[in-house]
Parts: sequence; structure tokens; C-alpha cells
Amino acid sequence: MNQIGADLLAAYLATTYRAWVEGASIDIRIGEHSPALDRILDGKSWAFISASNPGSVFSPHNESRKEALRRVLEDSGHSFFPALGIPDEPGWEAEESFLVAGIGEAEAVEIGRRFGQNAILAGCMGSPARLLICTKE
Repeated sequence: MNQIGADLLAAYLATTYRAWVEGASIDIRIGEHSPALDRILDGKSWAFISASNPGSVFSPHNESRKEALRRVLEDSGHSFFPALGIPDEPGWEAEESFLVAGIGEAEAVEIGRRFGQNAILAGCMGSPARLLICTKE
């Protein structure tokens, strides 16, 4: 498995991943199970994917990158919902993202790679959210 640095891992762990699904706000944390997400997604696998700040470096093109990701998700046929990665630490900005229902891990990681992401979140019913590394060695 590829690795990310300790500081970057700490930043991912110190983030709440919030999605808005069918009028409900759902908070996801790495390593934690979300019964609410299980109920709403009815057992489907899921991934939390962003196109912002590729390589964890600020990009002035985040909005256009988000729209490009939206088009990829529309073409994929998966249901997806607006989401934000909200850092616990002040001084970091929330990152616009999408919660994608019914997507497999390999496809989600490939989309993350396509958009220059270091990692994405993924999970399935009854399991904790996992951080999946997208970078190649």
C-alpha cells in the first residue's frame, strides 16, 4: 500500500466529512461507523471524493475542478450528493466534495487519482470509514 506523510494523515483524521443526503446531514469520520449512512444508502458501498486542491496544494481552479468531477459522476450513473470536508483545526478551509453511493473502491480510487487526490474515503454497510490512498508509488 502506498503511504502519505504523518502530517497529511493527521489532517485527514482531524476532519469531519459531512454530506447532505435526502435532506439529512450526515457526519463521517475516518475509523468510525455511521449507522445513519447505512440507513440512508440502504447498504450500498460509498466513497467521499473531492477534486479540490490536488496533491494537497491549494488550487485557484477548485470550482472548475469540482464541476469536472460532477460531470464524471453524472456519466458514471452513480447517485451522488453534495459534501464538505470540514477540518477540525481553524485556519484550514472546508473542501467541497461529493458522497458517491454504490461505487466500488477501485473505481473511486481511480477517480481520485484522475483529480490528483492523495486519498479518498470509502466504506460499506456496517463498516467504519476507511482512508484509501490514491497516489501511486
